[in-house]
Amino acid sequence: MKIIVNEKELKEYFDGLARLLPQSSAIQPQGSNPCDMSALLAELRQTIREELASLGMEGQRDAGSYNLNKLRQVFEPYTSKPAELLTSAGTVEGTITKVGGDFLVVREPGGTMVMVPLEQLVSFQLTGKKVER
Repeated sequence: MKIIVNEKELKEYFDGLARLLPQSSAIQPQGSNPCDMSALLAELRQTIREELASLGMEGQRDAGSYNLNKLRQVFEPYTSKPAELLTSAGTVEGTITKVGGDFLVVREPGGTMVMVPLEQLVSFQLTGKKVER
């Protein structure tokens, strides 16, 4: 679920809640004071903000896992093929030996196995002999 609101709409929503809360003073316990209401209102606002933020993060995580699955499907046909992978940490050259859920394993020419997280991948190209037609 995704909720899209602008700042003005959100402010109007909270202002409406604030107008409703003081009207319920008839059902307040006798020992409560207006400071408790402002604290309650602040806590309510904070809770709603946290909920909205967590919903937004869940949506991003779901989209991220979908994109990683799609990337995995792209790389599976290139297993056992020489490739050059550019990551934020540098370039990795070698043969793709395994495609995991969110990573690739590349065997470099010296025999070193390197695990490359798909999230860190910037670009990819096959290397090796080119076949001319």
